[in-house]
Amino acid sequence: MSFNRVKIASEGLVYIAVFGILCWTTGLFGFVIISVVLFVITVLIAYFFRDPDRSTPRDPHALVAPSDGRIVDVSPAIEETFLGKEMKRIGIFLSIIDCHINRSPVSGIVLGTKYIKGKFSLAYSQAASRQNERLATLIQSEEKEKIVLVQVAGFLARRIVSYLAIGNQISRGERFGMIKFGSRVDIYLPLNCEVTCNVGDFVRGGETIIGWLKEGVE
Repeated sequence: MSFNRVKIASEGLVYIAVFGILCWTTGLFGFVIISVVLFVITVLIAYFFRDPDRSTPRDPHALVAPSDGRIVDVSPAIEETFLGKEMKRIGIFLSIIDCHINRSPVSGIVLGTKYIKGKFSLAYSQAASRQNERLATLIQSEEKEKIVLVQVAGFLARRIVSYLAIGNQISRGERFGMIKFGSRVDIYLPLNCEVTCNVGDFVRGGETIIGWLKEGVE
């Protein structure tokens, strides 16, 4: 008999261990109410750092959502960090209850990364894309298309995690990082790509198709 194992991101293990030990210690010394509260917090943290498997589409031109969350922006915007030109931007807001694992929307190679210091405003707002602390990553797909992923810190998020470095190869749907405790992910696409999502849609990272990239776009 086999069981589905609940996966937890490694970034969350320290938090879970600390609150788990505090829960056990307070219970041991008779502080039952505090122990119960700490137990609930431990469970919530484990839920936040969950890392489920996803079924990623195999079509090489499919663009999958880089994170779970709600689409809050689909609009033309200037990508200022790497390419300096107008692109199509899709913004995804992650609430504190969404899975915060970030996944690559395409298969390709990392051409650049840049960390930009900034504010910690509400990630839901459009201004967060320009003003908040963020990490931008430039990826060239296998079809030579260039896209930019931006992990944006939010009001509660104070740590952006990325496993990527220049020259890394990454596969569509592969985990590449996370943003702790509420955030936003923006993705900048070539103007002639086909976007299939709308503001208000809920998407699942590494699984939901949000658009189609055209072959040979620079």
